[in-house]
Amino acid sequence: MPRSDTKKRDAVRTKAAILNAAIAEFAARGPAGTRVDEVAARAGVNKSLIYQYFGSKQELYAEALNSVLQAVTERSMRHSHEFAQVTAAQGDVKKTLRSLLEAQLSLLEAVPEYPRLLAWENLEGGDTLGRLPLQQTYESFLKRLQEMAHPLMARGVLSSSLDLRLVARSIIALLHYFLIYKGVQRFLFHVDPTQPASRGLWLDHCTEMLASALASRAAAHPGP
Repeated sequence: MPRSDTKKRDAVRTKAAILNAAIAEFAARGPAGTRVDEVAARAGVNKSLIYQYFGSKQELYAEALNSVLQAVTERSMRHSHEFAQVTAAQGDVKKTLRSLLEAQLSLLEAVPEYPRLLAWENLEGGDTLGRLPLQQTYESFLKRLQEMAHPLMARGVLSSSLDLRLVARSIIALLHYFLIYKGVQRFLFHVDPTQPASRGLWLDHCTEMLASALASRAAAHPGP
């Protein structure tokens, strides 16, 4: 193998090791609390390589956040077609909503750094998110919601005037609460969010709440 190819492979591996270490450190400590020295130590590289590959701590943080968002988006897009096939045949709003909520929560749980990084980013004001393709992540979820809702709208089960973007925001808020506010759940509400029963109870509650709201709107604004 030519020496230049070996060097490129080493560079790719080193950059990946730095990025993985950065994701772990930023998720644990936040952008303000993370030190470049700690990232370098976790990655097993010289600190100078971080600046060589990423330029600055802020750029490294942006890359780490973007990497996690892409992981969530890719999982979401892979799941969309399968989800649409299953739910298109369902005429039951509650079953369809429950399937959507379960699927979305599972997708987010599969990337454990996602809720932590997002929580830190919002505490910092969210400016870095403004530089990243966050809209792609949101549109991927919205597409899945639309694939669920449009067959139900066509049958008159849901109102055709329903603003699905508001529904998407509501679902994201409810699921992010369960993912991020674990201390509040444990010490204020005396609920252990790590228990499957607690997870199922929250999903059931969200399903009932959303289904009731959508049913009320459908009654007030019937579809064609």
